[in-house]
Amino acid sequence: MLGLPQSTEVNKFVAKQKFFDRADLSPAVRQAFTDDIEKIVWANKIAPKTMNVSAGSDIEELEIFRIRLKRRDFNPKILEAIDKTIPYTIVYVMEYGGLRQIWAAYKEKSANNKTAVVRYFHGGWTEDPVLPITGSRTDAVYAGILESLSVTLSKTEETDLKTRVVKSAKIDDLKRRIDVLIKKMAAEKQFNRQCEINRRIKELQGQLEEQTNG
Repeated sequence: MLGLPQSTEVNKFVAKQKFFDRADLSPAVRQAFTDDIEKIVWANKIAPKTMNVSAGSDIEELEIFRIRLKRRDFNPKILEAIDKTIPYTIVYVMEYGGLRQIWAAYKEKSANNKTAVVRYFHGGWTEDPVLPITGSRTDAVYAGILESLSVTLSKTEETDLKTRVVKSAKIDDLKRRIDVLIKKMAAEKQFNRQCEINRRIKELQGQLEEQTNG
């Protein structure tokens, strides 16, 4: 699966009860575990002991979790709950209707040495996705996986991953806001209001160009 060598396979069932017992789940997230998830499997481990990579300074190993869904539109808060409970870097393979979608998070350590999710990235639904294994260290491998899940992240020129993640988030947010305004302008009947929305669109497009080319 995912183009990974057999030596990385773990294939251990992970009970949902583990997260009910260990994580401080809100009622909505607890219900999402029940309504959205059919099964969780710890599928693979990418580490020096399982394949030809060295441990990185920030990430020593990567875990691959397969999550079989009951419905395609799941609550992403589920992933946050898993990430808070398990102190390892996890790549998620969501499965539904014969298709798979890869999710992964960029995380940072806080002052008290706890890890917090900054942003999730995900690809599209495909039949047989492949994880790119680039670089000789696990840090580089994970950065390559994140890049494969985000066009804006892969196109930013900064070398520092944190800077690139922050910049890609700004670019994606600007694109989202522009799309919302374009739809709003198309539905607007008043000419004066259309002009105001168009002015705002051009302003955001200027900011987008600065972020993209800056």
